[in-house]
Amino acid sequence: MTGSYTENSVKRKATASTYIAKAGLIILTIMLFLFGILINQSIVMFLSIGLGCLAGYYLFPRLSAEYEYIFCDGQIDFDRINGGESRKHVLRVDLESVEILAPEKSHELDKYNNSQFKVRDFSSHDANAKKYCIITSDETNRLKILFEPSEKMLELAKQKSPRKVFTE
Repeated sequence: MTGSYTENSVKRKATASTYIAKAGLIILTIMLFLFGILINQSIVMFLSIGLGCLAGYYLFPRLSAEYEYIFCDGQIDFDRINGGESRKHVLRVDLESVEILAPEKSHELDKYNNSQFKVRDFSSHDANAKKYCIITSDETNRLKILFEPSEKMLELAKQKSPRKVFTE
């Protein structure tokens, strides 16, 4: 095998909005069930049970996400894994179209500070993690991609595009 391949995955930390959404769904389900008991309507109670099942089966797994980065022969694929079960391919970046790949706080990115980007965040939101930034363009707009690659991924990317990848 002559190609270069590596993968890395990070689990996204739960944010306050995630906890609020989960608590809100639980409270809504309980309130709806109690309202059904209060007005003595079994259809409302069944709806609340259905809402609880829907939240537990479909919505809660979507609130816990994991991102997987796959580097294969100069392309980085970003996949989102919801609840440890369903995988969705989100984005593919070719290193030939990348302007720069550098640490998020690097001075190499200073010339891009005043530019407008669509930001895609595939990081874990951990304050101690070392985030890297990719500046690239797709068909319609410029992208700023935040992610947490492994050392091997950075090494392979640097071998593929040494003038675009900064590891400082």
